[in-house]
Amino acid sequence: MENTVTATGAVTPTSVAIRYGLLTGMVWLIVDFVMRVTELSFKFSVYLSAAIVVYIIGAVLAHRFFKQNNNGFMTYKQGLVIVLILSLISGLLSGLFNYIYVNFIDPDYIGRMRTDMEAWLSSLPNVTEAQIDKSLEDLSEEKLTSPLQIGKGLMSSAITGFIIGLIVTAFTKHNRPEFE
Repeated sequence: MENTVTATGAVTPTSVAIRYGLLTGMVWLIVDFVMRVTELSFKFSVYLSAAIVVYIIGAVLAHRFFKQNNNGFMTYKQGLVIVLILSLISGLLSGLFNYIYVNFIDPDYIGRMRTDMEAWLSSLPNVTEAQIDKSLEDLSEEKLTSPLQIGKGLMSSAITGFIIGLIVTAFTKHNRPEFE
């Protein structure tokens, strides 16, 4: 009887990206929900930092899983594809969650966000009423409750994922030796 060894490179960048895109998206939904309930989502720097940390951790874990199942190797291109698809999937989940949240779970969320933004802008020196009104135009109920926000979230996730992917993949890639 002969022993057979299966290839360890059974995963593709796409399969890893889908798996970790769903996981990263679910983790972000939990973090996003907690931040919305505690109103930390109104603090843009905290909200953005949390999103970036979740995406970076998701990308690093996806790359690690891919390399573990690919004899320790991953090209820059493979790593970038993983992060882009991961970002699109988690961005789609996030966009859907945001649409459901502002339309059905907490319809007063946008009003509270506008009030918070107006108070913050009013506290800044040298900000005129016209500038405040212009800034608040983008926070209208019609714009933020539209299904088009899902597409906008998807596009911003793709851009953010591409930037994060460029950086993270530079550190996590491991090419095969040229002469093996």
